[in-house]
Amino acid sequence: MSVLFNSTHVSTRLIESTQDWAHFDSLLRTYAANDLDQPHLSSIWKDLEDLPARYGPPNGAALLLIAQGETMPQAQVIGCGALASTQLPGACEIKRLYIQPECRGQGGAKVLIRDLLQKAQAQGYDQAVLSTWQSNSAGLALYQALGFLPVPSFKSHPNSELIFLGRSLRTADAQTSS
Repeated sequence: MSVLFNSTHVSTRLIESTQDWAHFDSLLRTYAANDLDQPHLSSIWKDLEDLPARYGPPNGAALLLIAQGETMPQAQVIGCGALASTQLPGACEIKRLYIQPECRGQGGAKVLIRDLLQKAQAQGYDQAVLSTWQSNSAGLALYQALGFLPVPSFKSHPNSELIFLGRSLRTADAQTSS
């Protein structure tokens, strides 16, 4: 089934309930099994062992992407994303962006990232950083369109092909790059 966002309302919901954390867990496991590049090198497995530790309050947040409308009369969880603290002072990392394959390419990732950036800013972070693979051309284009620029590595990773990006969350800087 293909979701048509022009006739479907897409929004995010902060993950707080046990049921929402279960949806998040399920989406992350699907992501790890089907879409995660080099899953054996990922910290996702450690994160899944102890949800919501890394993504829960007070330093993190996780969102579900919800679609509802003509093509989906019942609200459906179609994706997720999270933010977590980093070792960089004042910086959070945007992580675990995932949208179900049949719902991709229609603006859901932009909604997720926009809302994660707003949540990070509300939590007092000054900068948002993320990492992705060179092969993720669609993601790179979106991140750059949202004001993310190359930054030095903010974490150690065994693969040198990981790209590190970041953007300011300070009000004046964030307004010019949204």
